[in-house]
Amino acid sequence: MKELMTKIKTFFLSTKAPKPWEWIILGILIAIPFLSYFYGDTMSIVNYEVGFMGAVKNYGGWTSYYEYMKYLVESDPFGFGSHNYAYATYDFPMYIVLGIWGIPLWIFCGSKGLDVNAFYLARIYGKSVLPAALAVSAVLIYSICKELKLSRQQAGWGAFLFASSMCVFTAIGINGQTDILGIPFILLGLRAYIRHRRIPFVLWFMIAVMFKMYAFFIFAPLLLLAEKKLWKIGGSVAAVWALKVVQAVIFSPHSPAMAIKQQFELEIYNRLTVNRFPFVNGDVPTVLVLIILLCVYCYLHKEIEDVEEFHKYAVWVPMTAMVGLFISFESSSYWYLHLCPYLSLMLVYNTANLKNNVLFETAGLIAVTLSNYGSRPWAFEIYGCHNMLLEKFFGNYNAVEEAYLLEQFAHRVSIVKYVGALNAVFVVTMLAFVWMNLPEKTGHETEKSIRGYAYARLFLNAAVAYIPLALFVYNLLFLA
Repeated sequence: MKELMTKIKTFFLSTKAPKPWEWIILGILIAIPFLSYFYGDTMSIVNYEVGFMGAVKNYGGWTSYYEYMKYLVESDPFGFGSHNYAYATYDFPMYIVLGIWGIPLWIFCGSKGLDVNAFYLARIYGKSVLPAALAVSAVLIYSICKELKLSRQQAGWGAFLFASSMCVFTAIGINGQTDILGIPFILLGLRAYIRHRRIPFVLWFMIAVMFKMYAFFIFAPLLLLAEKKLWKIGGSVAAVWALKVVQAVIFSPHSPAMAIKQQFELEIYNRLTVNRFPFVNGDVPTVLVLIILLCVYCYLHKEIEDVEEFHKYAVWVPMTAMVGLFISFESSSYWYLHLCPYLSLMLVYNTANLKNNVLFETAGLIAVTLSNYGSRPWAFEIYGCHNMLLEKFFGNYNAVEEAYLLEQFAHRVSIVKYVGALNAVFVVTMLAFVWMNLPEKTGHETEKSIRGYAYARLFLNAAVAYIPLALFVYNLLFLA
């Protein structure tokens, strides 16, 4: 027994990179909710994939995509049910990625007039664009760690910590949303920035802002940290928004479908700016105050010549930008995924404070996840498991006459009661994380063992993420 305990201790204190079998364990833990859950919005995303080729072949070409999706929502020409569809409200590059990924779905289902969401394997393939983007993002995290002069072992743990983040389980495994699709472009831009390659930095962020506007909140302070000439700043900002202008030329903003898209974008902007600071006779949006403060700080900061200092700011600035964004408004549960790359990078970059960093990052993201279980349970509700993997093992969900839902569970264990307190934990831990990892406080220990912390964090995250799945199994085993 003593020899076994020694081997276990040696394993967890090892500084070696994650082994292939450890990646397999992580993959299985993510795959179980991924294969077992189909959120309502994911149904619309799969139809976005099929709708792209539908517009090309049957409607008027790719430039008719927005109108085609509007037609599907309002007419339901195939009789699948209008609930299958949603208006196209993203920028067009998102639909290019989804459309290319969805070509096999179009060939086997869409072109034959079949409802793609009626087939389990088609659903899984449609969703699989998300873990594919996760894998690309993890590889880029590894590459960025190498650019930061971290060892191969610690770069491996950086990728592992990102892929095992709390929000990866919820946003990709459960909610099945598209936020992950833009993250590779942001990471490519960040890597170009670390390499001091200004043109690729701008070009990658030009694409990234078309997936989510949040990318600009990272681009702007990073640009201002490195560039002090106003005309170059203005030119770079204009370049980043160039694709928006091109899109407005291709797709008339006065068409009915684009008017719906613009209304959606206005609603998102209003949601971003609803929380405000009182100011004299009015108020100002909290999120804009925080982001502009960061931009001013970066602009007034002296030019950085030391390589190590530049690396520290290249990690701290995007992390701080995303923390400032997500503590300042009511986010959808899956948007928090945009925090995870930079928190995970900092975990392996500032290993001198690894214990506290893992503690605060884990506590903060678990707190906001539990808060979301209480405040927006519909995004995680157990009926999302209907016709998915767990139902194939445990029985038909429709056999449960009075299901015990996540919403009831959240009331029973007082999650709903303490939503405000959980949000406060999230805000405080994120602010503390920013403060603990200020560039002047950052230190790197090359021989620091990460494995033990990574495992504790992984299984805590998985335990919280699996609560909706456990409730589903409980319903089928005890209430059916």
